[in-house]
Amino acid sequence: MKILQVNKFLYQQGGAETYLFDLTKVLRQNGHEVVYFSQKNLKNIENTNNDLFLSPINLQKFSFSSLVKIGRIFWSFEASKKIIKILQKENPDLVHIHNIYHQISPSILSAIRKQGIPIVMTVHDWKLIRHDYIYRADNKVVKNKNSSLVDALLKLEYNFHKLINVYKKNIDLFIAPSKLVKDELVKNGFEANKIIVQPYCIDIDGYKPNNLAPENYILFFGRLHESKGADTLINAFAKIRNKTIKLKIAGSGPQEKELKELAKNLNLSDRVEFLGQKQKNELIGLIQASMFTVMPSRFHETLGLSALETFACGRTVIASKAGALTEFINANNGLLVEVDDVFGFSQAISSLIDGPEIITKLGINARITSEAYDPKSHYDKIIKIYQGLIKNKNA
Repeated sequence: MKILQVNKFLYQQGGAETYLFDLTKVLRQNGHEVVYFSQKNLKNIENTNNDLFLSPINLQKFSFSSLVKIGRIFWSFEASKKIIKILQKENPDLVHIHNIYHQISPSILSAIRKQGIPIVMTVHDWKLIRHDYIYRADNKVVKNKNSSLVDALLKLEYNFHKLINVYKKNIDLFIAPSKLVKDELVKNGFEANKIIVQPYCIDIDGYKPNNLAPENYILFFGRLHESKGADTLINAFAKIRNKTIKLKIAGSGPQEKELKELAKNLNLSDRVEFLGQKQKNELIGLIQASMFTVMPSRFHETLGLSALETFACGRTVIASKAGALTEFINANNGLLVEVDDVFGFSQAISSLIDGPEIITKLGINARITSEAYDPKSHYDKIIKIYQGLIKNKNA
């Protein structure tokens, strides 16, 4: 079987890319051919069909002087033309869509549909039901940090795609990584019988526990953004009695300066260490050596890949009751705390620091939990999805 995987980034950018590359690996290991469609970028992991990839667009430095770029987030004629060329060249059996918003646009969907090729889409975030991706778990109304012009543009784009029904009309099957995602899609008008719940896989062999005693620190890793709640963690950390424990924060993002200032104001500069962005192998080493990790999300997680990575390393996690985290974190493998509950996180952290035997027990169960997400069982399920779509097309 030949599968065309489509994603706007073909280098490690976030959880969607982690899953995409793990999925590609297991598909190729089982004899299937995988090709990509994406943007051109020097960081891309593969260059096959690079001449047919899209010209890059950096929306972090978005310029309103370019009407062409603004138009592309609504409908990209370049993308629809190039996807047809790749389809004609590669003749895939199926197209698997991941994140295409803005940089690629859903213009490619109707082009693929006209070629009679089945389309499946993994829903990695909330963009299909919320114009700005934001689905808060704390129910707070926070002023959007986008400029009013950018926010208006995103609303216009979202409403345009909703009006023409481009996703519902062209995609044969949506894969939701959690029950929560499926439920929210159905609430927003997507057909339940066109959505299947299939969590991500995680290459557990690459996250093996090191079986050594943990070092004297707890770990937060992820984007330093208000949505991830690192400030809640720092405030909670300031309240724990044991002053020998350190907090390590791995990641970068727009909240970094604010978080460093918070740690300084709380007299934690010698106990909170900002490590910056880490490569995957470095991050795995940090998780393995930690006592446990903390995931104080304020936004609903569509699954919670960071928690699964922690579990695969044989470490437990303290997490917010946010989104799909509650679907696999429980009293046997971790601790759950109400969103933004500084006192609750402080208590949970102290309970684990004071109970090393609890850390060990939860870590063992966490590793067992992660084994349910191994690539082999995921492959068996995903290939049945692919085969069913191809069979329906042929019928």
